[in-house]
Amino acid sequence: MKSRKAGPLIIVGQYDITLQGRKVSYTLKQSPRIRGTRLEIHNDAGLIVVVPKRYKPGEVNDIIEKKSGWILRHLPNAAPQQIPLFRKEVDHGEKIRYMDKMIEVSVISDGHKKASACLKDNKLFICYGNGTGSRSKILEDWYRQQAAQVFKEKADKFKIEMGLSYKRIVIRGQRKRWASASLRGTLSINWKLLLTPEAVVDYVIMHELAHFKHMDHSKNFWDFLAGFCPDWRQHRKWLITHEEELKTASTFAR
Repeated sequence: MKSRKAGPLIIVGQYDITLQGRKVSYTLKQSPRIRGTRLEIHNDAGLIVVVPKRYKPGEVNDIIEKKSGWILRHLPNAAPQQIPLFRKEVDHGEKIRYMDKMIEVSVISDGHKKASACLKDNKLFICYGNGTGSRSKILEDWYRQQAAQVFKEKADKFKIEMGLSYKRIVIRGQRKRWASASLRGTLSINWKLLLTPEAVVDYVIMHELAHFKHMDHSKNFWDFLAGFCPDWRQHRKWLITHEEELKTASTFAR
């Protein structure tokens, strides 16, 4: 399943602003395809501000403040959980997403042990070992190991429910594809799906398994998928909304 071809949005960063006494976090994105400023509010992502390629940073807060009434009326009361952006080394005490959980990272340095990562009591312990390899590389390797186990368990469960079969699963890390199904029975699934809600993971796996029934995106395909995943439209929309954040998560420090 390919990601939808979206406009070339660039994530500038995540910022905070105080509106009528309430602290509001927002994600600033840049697009060469718009002339004005666009404000979006999503239940899971919060406030997103999209600005033109050439913009003056000082004007962004003025625009947000002018729309403060509209923003506060539509913004969810609970602060959204942002997807972690691995553009730098993960630090001790930071939290990362693992499907529906936010896991705290504990960094340990022990020259007598090999570099490793271990999850215990909702805390991920990253051991530097002999100092080789970056924390982010260790983290990515851990995600890939988890993906191999979690995705297989889910695929084995869903294939029985859907009356289908597959031969093997391959873990990938592509920037433009979440998953695919081959005529030879191979499921290729992107490990970065572990950064999405578990319901989205289930949708993607069922989507690809459904291709072993219909190798297209015809009405018969969607009708068949809907029989097992009735909320597929909602999950597909989530992937489209967070596409750029998930792509950014592939940029690890090496």
